[in-house]
Amino acid sequence: MHALRSRLGQGRWLAIVVLVLIVLAGGAAGYLYRQRESRPPSRVAVDPPKGDIETQVHHFCGGCHAYPPAETFPKQHWQHEVESGYRFFSTAGKQLRPPPIDDVLKYYVARAPEELPPIPAAAAPHPLPVRLEPIQLPGPALPEAYAISHLNIVRLFDAKRPDLLACDMRNNVVMALQPYADKPSWKILGKAPHPAHAEVVDLDGDGALDILVAGLGSFQPTDIRCGSVVWLRGGKDGTFTPIPLLEDVGRVADVQAADFRSIGKLDLVVASFGWNNIGSLYYLENQTTDWSKPKFAAHELDDRHGAVHVPVVDLNGDGKPDFVTLFAQEHETIVAFVNDGNGKFKKETIFPGPHPAYGSSGIQMVDMNADGRLDVLYTNGDTLDAPFLLKPYHGVQWLENPGDGTFPWKHHAIAPFYGAHRAVAVDLCGAGKMDVFAVSFLPPEHFPERHKHNLDSILLLERTGSASFARHSLAKTTCDHVTCVAGDLYGTGRQDLVTAVFTNNKSDHMATIWKNLGTQRLLEPRMKH
Repeated sequence: MHALRSRLGQGRWLAIVVLVLIVLAGGAAGYLYRQRESRPPSRVAVDPPKGDIETQVHHFCGGCHAYPPAETFPKQHWQHEVESGYRFFSTAGKQLRPPPIDDVLKYYVARAPEELPPIPAAAAPHPLPVRLEPIQLPGPALPEAYAISHLNIVRLFDAKRPDLLACDMRNNVVMALQPYADKPSWKILGKAPHPAHAEVVDLDGDGALDILVAGLGSFQPTDIRCGSVVWLRGGKDGTFTPIPLLEDVGRVADVQAADFRSIGKLDLVVASFGWNNIGSLYYLENQTTDWSKPKFAAHELDDRHGAVHVPVVDLNGDGKPDFVTLFAQEHETIVAFVNDGNGKFKKETIFPGPHPAYGSSGIQMVDMNADGRLDVLYTNGDTLDAPFLLKPYHGVQWLENPGDGTFPWKHHAIAPFYGAHRAVAVDLCGAGKMDVFAVSFLPPEHFPERHKHNLDSILLLERTGSASFARHSLAKTTCDHVTCVAGDLYGTGRQDLVTAVFTNNKSDHMATIWKNLGTQRLLEPRMKH
């Protein structure tokens, strides 16, 4: 009963309004249902600051995070949010003087809407220009319901043909499927403690591919230091041996490898999501001299909890790998870490989230407008914090790289999307323009209205202009996805799409390949024969 973001655990607002945002990782990811601790509200007995209540609220809330606007919640939910905020503040040790809690509650209730407005979700006026054939893939026999926190397209068994790599966060396994096989079936490669993310890399340089796994260590959100990085060391015989590289940290949502120092050794960057009180961003310096005893020295780059994804890219074209981090929880921000080549990184804010309820869930680094510069494709749709609400400000965003080294980057809203958990860019038509494939997570036990309102669960956002997209719904109501991926799985030159389930209930399939059969123009000759 806990999904990918709760896997990560949504965070807290240390001041007035607290959303306990959990991510798998996806993620998940989250990235995981969030759960708040059940404690009675405490009234903080300290003198309030001077000035009118509006000034006091802005000062107090802005002391820890962006000010939460009244319109982020309906009137009926503000008592819960304000009391939760004061509970967390009373234990946070912050040197701030809160206003009287009753005055703050009146401030928010007076300004909040009765209900949150619905999102505008007009369907495209024309059909999708490609035909997609859904192929459902049964999963292996596992003891628990499938909770696929991450999908990746890799070349693990054959350098010329792609494989699907998947993490099951509930069943503690990493598995792979060869879609090109006569009878594709999932093969369990190794185990890891509640895996959120997996990457294929030859870590030790022996010519055999390995798998780096981000381990949450707990399916449910917790501040216990149970997170880990597990190296599934590949053998020449095709087997994988689990070796821990990092332990005793907050729940780990992502891990990536790169030669950050240009010395021929792969270092690691680790997103330790944690939960409410622990979690950090780590740089692991590779000091290994004997791979039978791998050694990595951990350096904390940022003490914020809530790190979800850490994709490695060269942001400034200097040949040195940099990386970008999405911080969820109350931070809701995307930060570039620019590498100086010596294991040191300069921080630059790509995007400061507008408020603590924004619900960050995932990022992908991709050139969205074919200008030769990497942008950020970003989802914010984490809704797994009580009370469970459909939020109209959640959706898919594009942060455009200006190319002149300045920050923040230009924001484009691509589409509103309840529960948006993951999105990937894909040139679906082969026309040289990036469409967007996105999935949502709204578990039925918390969002029964997904059926009543026939909510979108899988979207294809077709690029129709420089910054405009047409909305095509591939599936509705089954909002049980925290991860998706795109790539040419069959060697056709066309991009296929893949989704997987994250559910509390047994399913007759684990993943679905949306096989790309081509555009209508390409299909017409086939139809004539």
